[in-house]
Amino acid sequence: MFRYRLVHSYTLEDDSEVVEVIARAVDVDWFFSDPVPVGRERVVLRGCPLSFACLAGDFVLEAGVGDELQWWRLTDLVVHGTVPNGSLVDVVATAAARLVDEGPAFGSVPRHVLTQEGLRVGSFVAADGFPRPWQGHEWPPVTLVGVDRADLNGLQRRAHMIAGGERLQALDRYGRIMTDLPIEIEVSSVSPSALGDGLFDVVLDQSSCDSPPQWRDRPAPSARAVWDLWREGVPAERNLWSRFDTGGRTAWADLTFPARETFGTDAVGGTYHLDGRHTTDVPGLHLALSEALVGPGGYFGREFNGFKDCLCGGWGVKPGFTLIWNDAQVAHDAIRVYFQDILKLLRRFGVTVELKSSSFLDGVRELDRRMELGALTERWVAGWVKGAGLPAEPYPDSWNVRVDQPGMRIERVLTDEGATDWHSTLIYENDWITVPTTAPEKVTEILAGVNLEIRPRETFMRRALADHPAPPAPEGYELRVARGDVIEVALTADGEEAASGLIAVIGDDAVPHRIRTSPEHRRRGLGSVVMGVLAREAVDAGAVDGLLFASEDGLHLYRKLGWTTISDVVIASNTKGEA
Repeated sequence: MFRYRLVHSYTLEDDSEVVEVIARAVDVDWFFSDPVPVGRERVVLRGCPLSFACLAGDFVLEAGVGDELQWWRLTDLVVHGTVPNGSLVDVVATAAARLVDEGPAFGSVPRHVLTQEGLRVGSFVAADGFPRPWQGHEWPPVTLVGVDRADLNGLQRRAHMIAGGERLQALDRYGRIMTDLPIEIEVSSVSPSALGDGLFDVVLDQSSCDSPPQWRDRPAPSARAVWDLWREGVPAERNLWSRFDTGGRTAWADLTFPARETFGTDAVGGTYHLDGRHTTDVPGLHLALSEALVGPGGYFGREFNGFKDCLCGGWGVKPGFTLIWNDAQVAHDAIRVYFQDILKLLRRFGVTVELKSSSFLDGVRELDRRMELGALTERWVAGWVKGAGLPAEPYPDSWNVRVDQPGMRIERVLTDEGATDWHSTLIYENDWITVPTTAPEKVTEILAGVNLEIRPRETFMRRALADHPAPPAPEGYELRVARGDVIEVALTADGEEAASGLIAVIGDDAVPHRIRTSPEHRRRGLGSVVMGVLAREAVDAGAVDGLLFASEDGLHLYRKLGWTTISDVVIASNTKGEA
């Protein structure tokens, strides 16, 4: 009879959780809802490019300095006019502004960026009134229909004596908790329920929130039908979710998480087929992936990070499998950027993805090329930071290498040249950005467009090491080899170092670094000797291929030794010639 229950949960000193049932209810009203709409307001963007005069639609405004960085959703932005501001313009517009999130510090430099549908529109100087505290009300009152007790205020006062939180749990026909969500228990009114004697209808006020709404705080209006379907148990039929809008699909994905324990977690390898006909939004894409890899009602992540966690060894199947992606053009056309991010993630984890489409899939070949170059770049960075002894942090499309030398604080190496436009806005004082690319002129234009100093271009190269030339050292030179985590080679003459280099081996890869010849010993082939010894030692350590970035000075040497070009490497810095 009772399909919902109010609970108060709190944690004991031994970290165990206690859940106390406050009341039970037959049904709820206004719990399935969107946040209370916010009013329109004037939005003034200062120091904008001229193209901002034509803005229209929904945007995300990223604004702030350091720890005050915020993301605001600007819904239905309308530009009413512009005012000259030097070579730029100030844009006067109106929109409905809602705080989406507050993020970590990216540095002390003011940051103002506008994006639309995940793509960067451009940066500007400032936005009047942003950042600022959130002061909006969030949710409409919730009515509990057919509650088994009327004294919720008294129970709430007792619950407040014990620090914790109140939640509304939804139960299926078997009494299993399908999901639970936070709720405010501030009673506005209590009246006898028409559902029967001893039952009450209780209205709970929800206006006391002082933070922006989180996307899972309330299910969307369309989620009620989803919950009703799941009350009969975990669905066993595929694509039942496809009839729902984005809010309903999100609710469906949320229900898969509590049910994940019912599915196996030890499958390895195999071939799986993804039905891509209904992947028209992000929740739909994840539901289709989950059904392909786990089965109907299965969980394999609700969003990008959850999906990545599952690939790391979570639920249903581990990487090493093959995914046949049918009707791939649906996701490609509807959510292109997100589709590409998921595809890159799958391939980065070693999943073989075969894209099937009833029409030509524009851009897939280009994406494959970018991903192949990115994978080689990741392998090079791993060897470089090992050889140089530098701390580095990998991200999905880049590595941040902490150099901490005069004129160079961070070197950001991109593993996806398609992300150059975005990362170019994150290069602060004494930061460098390095972009392996097959479109060097386009990348150079982007970096120069944000006033970064363009550095001498380099060349990304590779070579099989087994047959690498290894000429002997000329007469009068002594060879020294130091074998350890990093292999070091030096040629000396009369006790003085004439040439040297090192190489780091990681798996099948070897990355040379700091190949140097003293000026007075050049043009004697010493660079070739050092490279030959490094290659031989790397092969003995298990390496198969070599990867390196060649400066213009070293390019002739490496080409003579049989190294071939992978791509150009565009480098820029925020040091204005200081390094």
